[in-house]
Formats: sequence, C-alpha cells, structure tokens
Amino acid sequence: MNFFRLMIYSRATSALKHSFARRGRGVVIDHTACIQSSGFMTIDDFTWLQRYVQLTAPLIEMKTPPSGPVLKIGKRVQIGPRCFFSAVHDISIEDDVLFGPNVYIADHTHAYEAPETPIKDQGLTPYGRLRIGTGAWIGTNAVIIAAGKDITIGPGAVVSANSVVTHSVPARSVVAGSPARVIKRYDEAVGRWRPVIPARRRVGGAA
Repeated sequence: MNFFRLMIYSRATSALKHSFARRGRGVVIDHTACIQSSGFMTIDDFTWLQRYVQLTAPLIEMKTPPSGPVLKIGKRVQIGPRCFFSAVHDISIEDDVLFGPNVYIADHTHAYEAPETPIKDQGLTPYGRLRIGTGAWIGTNAVIIAAGKDITIGPGAVVSANSVVTHSVPARSVVAGSPARVIKRYDEAVGRWRPVIPARRRVGGAA
C-alpha cells in the first residue's frame, strides 16, 4: 500500500499538480504535500517530500514577482512530515540533506516595528539568503530564519531538535538551543566529535 501511494499515486498526482522551474528524475512528492508557486522552485533528482510538507514562495507578500527560482532543492534530499519552507529571495538546499519532521525554514519574517499597525499589515522584513550544505541534518521542530542576513548551515552540520538558528553554523558541528550554539565539533586530527565547553562568565573580574 505504501509503495503504491508513494511510487505510483503520489508521483502521478504531483506531476499534474506542480510545474516546477526544474524537476529532476525520480522525485517523490507525497500527494498530501502543499506547494504554492512551484514555478519559482527547482527540485533535483531523487528528492523525497513526505506527508503534509508545505513549500511556498508567497507572491502575495512580494512587491514584484521574483525573476527566477527562490527555493532550490538539491539531489537526494529527504524532507520529513509537516515541514514548512517559505522563500521570497534565496533558499538553497544542497545534496543529501535530511530534515526531520516539523522543520520551519525561511529567508524572511513579518515586520513588527510599528506598534500602532497590526503586524499582519506591516509586510515582510528585509530578506536574507539561506544555504544548507551537503549532508547536513536538521532535527525535528528546528527553526531557521535568515531575515535580513545571510545564514549558512555548513556541510555535515547537525541542528538538534527544537533548536532556533539565527546565525551561521560551521561545517561538521552540532548546534542546540534557542538561540542555537555550537555544542560539538568534529576534530579532523583525531577523527572524532568533541564537545565544546562554553566560556564561563566572568563575575567581579574572576573567571
């Protein structure tokens, strides 16, 4: 039953529903996925979108339509159930990235600076660029927002579950928390992961 739903029914329905700027070979998009403005997205070979994934390029929020793709997804990317990706400028996901369930990523957010105006009427913040490097793993419920800045998640990096990422993440490191900070790095010299000990706060001039 799962084979029929994924490999036959979902492939057939998604091919009819979604007209991507480029769509690679062997792409599987579950029939429950919601994709808006697919003409401004590219999706490469053998990528898999699981149940209830939402991808959007919110044209209604933009002053003018983008001149080309704003969401680019590489090869063999696995996007877990109920993930939500929103792009108005530039989100690039490189090959072999793994997303757990319920991940939210965006290159913008809502403006809120004018307290006398409802937030829904204030439009979007300045956009940024978000790049997620090859082989990275974005854990369950993680949030990554590149509003007004460029954020890179380095190749082989791990964003732990429930983390909120507001700055770039080095390659082959593990981040956790809100805001996320580096808790482990891969030591190339010894071939193992090492914990990162945060510097102690100085109190009264003493370490």
